[in-house]
Order: sequence, then structure tokens, then C-alpha cells
Amino acid sequence: MRVVKSVIFSVFLLLFVFLANNSYSITNFFSRIPDDTVKISSKEFQANLDSLLNNFFVSQSLKVNLNSLYPAQNMDKDIIPQFSDSVYIQRLQSLPSIIDMTYNEKVRAFIELYVNKKRKHVKVMLGLSEYYFPIFEEILDKQGLPQELKYLTIIESALNPRATSRVGASGLWQFMYTTGKIYDLQVNSLVDERRDPIKASYAAASYLKDLYGIYKDWTLAIAAYNCGPGNVNKAIKRSKGKTNFWEIYDYLPAETRGYVPAFIAANYMMNYYKEHNLFPQKIDFPTLTDTVMVDADLNLKDVSEALDLPLQQLRDMNPQYKNDIIPGNSESYSLKLPVNLVTTFIEMEDSISLKSKESMIKYTEIAPHKNYLQISPNDEIIRVTHKVKSGDNLNNIAKKYGVDVAALKEWNRIKSKKLKGGQKLIIYTTKKSKTSDNEKSTNSAVKTKNDEPKIDTIKHEVKKTEKPSKEIKDENPTKKNKKTASKKNPEKSTHKVQKGETLSSISRKYDVSINDLIDWNNLKKDGKINIGQSLLIKSK
Repeated sequence: MRVVKSVIFSVFLLLFVFLANNSYSITNFFSRIPDDTVKISSKEFQANLDSLLNNFFVSQSLKVNLNSLYPAQNMDKDIIPQFSDSVYIQRLQSLPSIIDMTYNEKVRAFIELYVNKKRKHVKVMLGLSEYYFPIFEEILDKQGLPQELKYLTIIESALNPRATSRVGASGLWQFMYTTGKIYDLQVNSLVDERRDPIKASYAAASYLKDLYGIYKDWTLAIAAYNCGPGNVNKAIKRSKGKTNFWEIYDYLPAETRGYVPAFIAANYMMNYYKEHNLFPQKIDFPTLTDTVMVDADLNLKDVSEALDLPLQQLRDMNPQYKNDIIPGNSESYSLKLPVNLVTTFIEMEDSISLKSKESMIKYTEIAPHKNYLQISPNDEIIRVTHKVKSGDNLNNIAKKYGVDVAALKEWNRIKSKKLKGGQKLIIYTTKKSKTSDNEKSTNSAVKTKNDEPKIDTIKHEVKKTEKPSKEIKDENPTKKNKKTASKKNPEKSTHKVQKGETLSSISRKYDVSINDLIDWNNLKKDGKINIGQSLLIKSK
């Protein structure tokens, strides 16, 4: 019996010595088994990591020979160093931070995720940090906030400005729609300022400052940033008033339980990556950029072509524009460009704007059964915003503005036909030019001197092959016979088949029957036509 007691005592003594030498509490020791929280948060984080690799600058940079990034004096790039808990504890305690950097098994799990399992992604994030972190640091400094808060973007978005969570949070700082609105981030069909690195960083700094003002504790403020102050308040209440993150840990939402450990691990990884044989991936962001203010509607595709700049590169520099459209007509918007192209853009801005004005309405010709947007020579293309009211639907809105339903859905990235009250829709239409009393028009047709209607529609031009004879009263039988002959021979024109058109839609356009179209063009009875095919049209 004494021998057994002696053995048990020796075991506990050794355990005590081990814990003392590692500055590790007994409570932490028995909580070293990772829970499902780490797995849940890891899945969300890994999804952001995977989407990061779709970034243009990242995909281009990954083509670089990685061997060139490892100096000869460094260890082999394939070696993954391993460290004990005591090393992790000492390193975290050495960080110059006013935020508590507690170490436990949950933190270790995230450290290993960064430095062992996702090394390729970490190298990319290290490279991207050289571009983004100076932006964050300057804004955090202006707001008087801890610099280490910049590492929140590592776990929020993996430094991908287009990252979108499963619940709809967006951008580097992952703002929800409502929170973004509270902090003055504009979100509409064309612009999402949650993706704007500068504006979103100011909003995040303000939000974090407000949260710290509530809790006077940075780990609780960080937890509230993830799940909202309401959930943190509930956890405090359920824990009978405790105000330490680790003491209310079990009462927090599952994702938030892993959020603070992930943040601590990100701090460790971004400061000690060299010790883990990790090196930044060189990212080919332009070394110098500048911002110009745009006060006209522009399409990024037109800017890309004019400046000979890859479109995806331009998108990555301006991720806030969801549909490649800068709605500058409504207010001034920023456009970030490589500094060497700014002067060229300013010189070409007017011509780019003119081209964009035409491309803005290209989606009015998407599907059959269209209401074509009729454009007279002096008509002005304008962009309007329609606020959805009770009883509104896509069909009656399209009819009101004289555009196609497919165009409405394309402009506003709408997949469903359902609309919500208060929803704002972007619509491109025309502002009709004023005409004098004797310049009458029918169905947006402009009469020529010969009373021949001239219709100028997008992509659809009717080419006249025979002009009608003037009807002049004359009793000369010869002339009268000519007049009669002209009536018997109908006016002819040709129509070039466009994508999405059918014989049915063409017959309605020219007010003729499908059978006539088949007869005039020797078509098969199935009425099959091909894009680009020229059809003969005879007026009645």
C-alpha cells in the first residue's frame, strides 16, 4: 500500500514540476483536448483561404518560382519545425501587446493550422500584408487603437477583399449589411463599400472603439466584433457576471469560442513565421498607386481596354464595384490606378465615359419579347433608381421604364423574380429630346423628309433596299400606272437575326405573320433560324 501511495505521489509531483516549469495552469492542462469549436472555425477560415487564391494578384504571383524566395542560408523550404508549449508561451508573452495573449490547446490548434497545414496560404497572406497592413496601421493609429487589431483581417477574410461569409458578411473586415450601414458604408446594386479597404478600415476602427467602450476589455470587444454585443452580454449574464473571455467561454456561440484563439494564433503566426521556415509570397501589386475621383458613369471594362490594363487587376484594385460599374453620375467615386497610368486616364476620361454610356444599356437586348429601348439622335442615356413599392414586380417596372425584364435582372444581379419592399433597382433608360410641334414621332420613330420612319435601336438596324415612291396626283396614265405598280410591290427590308430572337419575336416586331416570314425566306416549316442570318421583310 505504501508503495502504491509513493508511486501516486511521485506522479503528481512530476506533474506539478512539469506544469510549474511550463508556466501552465492545471485548469489549462485538463482543457487541452480540442473541442468542436476549433473544427467549426477552421472550416470557415479555410473557406476564406481557398477563395483567397482566386485573387488576380495572387494567382499571377503563384507562378513565381518559390525557390527564389528562400535565401541559400535558410533551412530547406520543406522542413517544418516543431516547438513545445513552453516556446509558444514565451513567444506570445514577448509580443508588445496590450491585448491578453493567453495560450492553451485551442490557441495551439490554430497555430498549427497556420504554420503546418496551410503554409501555402500563409505565405500568400504574408505577401498581401505588405500591401494592406500599412493601410490598417495608419487608420488604427489615427483612431488610437492597438496595432495588433489589424490581425483580425487574417481570420475574418484571409486578406481577401471580396470574401463573403455564409451569412452574408463581406470585405476584409467582414461587415454585415446592417452594421455596415450603421458605420456609413454604402451598399447598393453597384457599390459595396464593405469591400473598400480604406472605408471599411475606418468603419472597423470605429466599431471596435465602440465595443471597447462597452466592455473595457479587448478580448471581449473582439468576441463582440464576431458575434455581436448582444451575445456577449448574454454570456456574461449566464456566467453570473464574469467578465473574462475564458470564464464566459462556454456560454458564447460556438464560432466565437474559436474566434479569440484564432486571433491570438494569427498574432503569433504573423510575428514568428520565420521561425517556422515561412516566407512571404511576392505579390505583384503595383508598387505605387494613386486615386482619382470619377464624376461620370464608367465601366471598368472600358477603362481596362483604354489603359491596356488587365480587367481582373483593375477589379482587385477597386473591389467595391460589384458589377464593374462606377456610378459617377450620382456622386463622385474613387478609382485606384497604377500611378504611371493616372495621367493617361485623365487625358482619356471623356472618351472612356462616352464609350461606357453606350455599354451601360447593352443588356436591353438579352432575351426575346423585348421592349426595345428606342434612341433618337438627341436622346440622353440616363441612370435612374427605382424604389420598390407594394405591388411592384419586374414586369410592371420594366414596362414603366420601357426596358426589358432581363435587363433589369442583369443590371441588379437579380436571380429570382421576387422583390422586397424598399429595395432599390438601378435602371438605364433614355431622356427624350424635345421636339417642335411639327416634328411628331410615333413609337419613338423619327420621320424623315420622305415620311419614311427611321428607327435607331441598339444592335437592330433595318436596312432599306427600296424606298417608296412619292404619291403625286397626276392624270397622266403612265404615271398613274407606275403609282399603282408601286402599291402592288411591297416595300422590302432585311433583318439580321440577333441572339435570343425567334420567328415569333421578329414577326411581332415587323407586324407580319410567321408564315409570311417562312415563305419570303424559303425557311423550313419548323421555323429554325440562325444568329447572323439575314431575313427578307416585306411591309404590307
